[in-house]
Amino acid sequence: MAASRKRSSPDPAGQARACLARHLKPGAQLRAAFSGGVDSVALLHLLARLAPEFPFSLSAVHVHHGLNPGADAWAAFCLAFCERLGVPCEVVRVNVPRKSAQGLEAAARRARYAALCRPGADAVALAHHLDDQAETVLFQLLRGGEPRALAAMPEARAHDGMLLLRPLLNLPKAELVAYARRHRLQWVEDDSNLDTALARNALRQDILPLLEKHFPDYRERLAGVARRMAEVAVLLEHMAGQDGAAHSENELDCAALKALPETRSRNLLAHFLRAQGAALPRPAALREILRQLTEARGRLSLPLPDGRRLVRVRNKARIEP
Repeated sequence: MAASRKRSSPDPAGQARACLARHLKPGAQLRAAFSGGVDSVALLHLLARLAPEFPFSLSAVHVHHGLNPGADAWAAFCLAFCERLGVPCEVVRVNVPRKSAQGLEAAARRARYAALCRPGADAVALAHHLDDQAETVLFQLLRGGEPRALAAMPEARAHDGMLLLRPLLNLPKAELVAYARRHRLQWVEDDSNLDTALARNALRQDILPLLEKHFPDYRERLAGVARRMAEVAVLLEHMAGQDGAAHSENELDCAALKALPETRSRNLLAHFLRAQGAALPRPAALREILRQLTEARGRLSLPLPDGRRLVRVRNKARIEP
């Protein structure tokens, strides 16, 4: 009987090196998002080791949201860690509105990305890993997400003129913790991650450990779903581009929309909303908006999740504040 093969452990440095080689130009200004948690500690340590090899100019940014009582201590930890590593670090304080149509977490995320993507760098390195990817796919699936949402996080993408890189995306979190321990690195723990009243924390703390018990390779399976959904999303965008030829950039022709098969008209409507920077409604709400646009007569004013309205006048639909 043949001996069973052992799966080799992923190499964090090799994974990060390959990602940087694929996407980063030599001499680039690379900014690392540095929360002080174990993921970002492992990433920053890896990048500091790899910098002379490429080379690139490395700096770090810690975003201070001011939402946790320990936020000042986390910022102090990040500054001290970067000083020992010889990496310039900036603490950026942001104001997060506690009352937002999208919720506190989404508001904090928007503020964080705005701080990370300020001018002064060519790319931002984020510490998302394989567990994050699997969690995102499952979370979006439970929300009834469309293919773009189920595609989760790409290794590299443009955002507000900045290149976002995720060099650790194919590595499980356990490998990052092991790396940090091997190098005797310290990190901070965010106690808010234990609050299972938040849906994503409930997934992370309660559901995913049970899923792993029965499906040990769930991370790789869900990451595979993300890759396939990314391909589907590209095809849907291409189709929407073709179907949108009869419409202007800022308006939809409701008669032309109605002439399309329902799945294609719904895809075009979603494409139009995204192009206008609008938050996409849930699938049932999107179907209802499409029905009203194509069946109702006269003027319509339909609410969108971000507080704006989709207004139909004289058989044309556009977004208004």
